[in-house]
Amino acid sequence: MLRLVKLNRQLKKLRLKLNFDKNILEIKNMEGVIQSLQNFIHEHVYDNFRKRGIVIGISGGIDSALAVKLCCSTVGKENVLGIILPEKESNPQSQEFAKKYCEKLGIKYEIEDITPILDSSEIYQIREKIVEKYFPDYNQSCKYRLVFSENFDNDGLSLPHLEVNSEKQIHKIKLSLNDYATITAATNIKLRIRMTRLYYHAEKNNFLVCGTTNKAEFQQGYFVKYGDGGVDIKPLANLYKTQIYQLGRYLDIPNEIIERKASPDTWSFDVSDEEFFYSLPFEIVDLMLFAKEKSVPLNDICSTLDLKEERVKRILSSLERKWKASKTLRVFPPSWDNKDIL
Repeated sequence: MLRLVKLNRQLKKLRLKLNFDKNILEIKNMEGVIQSLQNFIHEHVYDNFRKRGIVIGISGGIDSALAVKLCCSTVGKENVLGIILPEKESNPQSQEFAKKYCEKLGIKYEIEDITPILDSSEIYQIREKIVEKYFPDYNQSCKYRLVFSENFDNDGLSLPHLEVNSEKQIHKIKLSLNDYATITAATNIKLRIRMTRLYYHAEKNNFLVCGTTNKAEFQQGYFVKYGDGGVDIKPLANLYKTQIYQLGRYLDIPNEIIERKASPDTWSFDVSDEEFFYSLPFEIVDLMLFAKEKSVPLNDICSTLDLKEERVKRILSSLERKWKASKTLRVFPPSWDNKDIL
């Protein structure tokens, strides 16, 4: 009992030292962080994997822009290959920004339209069949997206819904869980096809594949197993999204990329990451994840973020639920242990 009391006192002291505030994720030592990231990339490219360079998918967003910039400064631009993989539902800005940034960095890049591959896999047909089931007036001029919005002001799980933009009118439609799973599985093939193209170029050039998943995405399962999560290294996986923006500004990543809203870019009707998955601004998501990880007292979270206690509890519950639900995405497939039998 005495030991438990002492342990509680020690934990209380640690929490007091933490000084949780809105600036707690501010990077104080930019050059030190950059050097550490460069060391990580260098070690894995040359010492662990013994590769000649790096292949990276360039999306036109902040995560891939930061990752490729770090790769160039580590192994040299001549040893980095950018791959841009648009398809017919991609936002045209994605290819435009990605191409301009590759040219600004001076790296080799290739643009491959994966629409024919997706067409042959019937990805579009599977998704459109589900859309037509709920919205019979669907035609090729309509745009659609999936939104997983959560209302943290009341109890209960929020189910994903479909939004169809037809003649500038947005129709919100609830999906059955089976149809949600089907349309998600079909969409995830886009990410898996993209990764097969990256590994084609990596093997051809004896390069490794660099991922762009950030900490919030990794912890909350906002990536596709063997899709954008199937990479050789993940240099950004311990950086919060807000920290990625900080590093991006410090490294002079173009404003058009920094100011562009982050998006999965997998739907014909554009949707932001905040709308599609988090239901919260990145600033809140990152601070809540940090608070959860560091066991920051509830009162401190409420006062710092100016949120009501019940809302904070619901957000923390949602983060924990997503963490548990996505556990299988973060682990390697287990192998049978035969040491006691063979």
